[in-house]
Amino acid sequence: MNVDYRQAAPEDSEWLFDTYRRTMKGFVTSAYGWDDDLQQAGFAKSLRQGSCQIVTWEDKQCGFVHWEVEPDLVWLRMLCIVPEMQNRSIGRAAIAKVMSLSSHLQKPLYLNVFVCNRVAYDWYSRIGFVEIESDGKVSTLALAPSSSPAHKKRHA
Repeated sequence: MNVDYRQAAPEDSEWLFDTYRRTMKGFVTSAYGWDDDLQQAGFAKSLRQGSCQIVTWEDKQCGFVHWEVEPDLVWLRMLCIVPEMQNRSIGRAAIAKVMSLSSHLQKPLYLNVFVCNRVAYDWYSRIGFVEIESDGKVSTLALAPSSSPAHKKRHA
């Protein structure tokens, strides 16, 4: 899978929020209810933290990955692939980028996933994330150390 990345710019804001809405509205609605204005404000605030890169494949914007490096960990804030581009290993390539970063920095990688998003929850579990906390609506997952690329290289 040959995907490319570019840093999101202010002019991408509308596309980013639309992509978020298209991929996450059903899950957010199920867990908390959806208020477009509140979601847009929260989304804009979140994007001001960390790094957000747009994922492209064959010259098409197909999603984005947003993470933040904190003093003691890397936090995957969002990984959204537009619905019509899902199931093509684009998400796997995008998360591999963040997994590699956390390995390089020697910091654990964490993320939140909606419990009702069983496809995403199960996918993260298959690629090495384990649940460390859940409130019944959102689970916090951490990449198990044996799943990180650097650990695999050391133990191959």
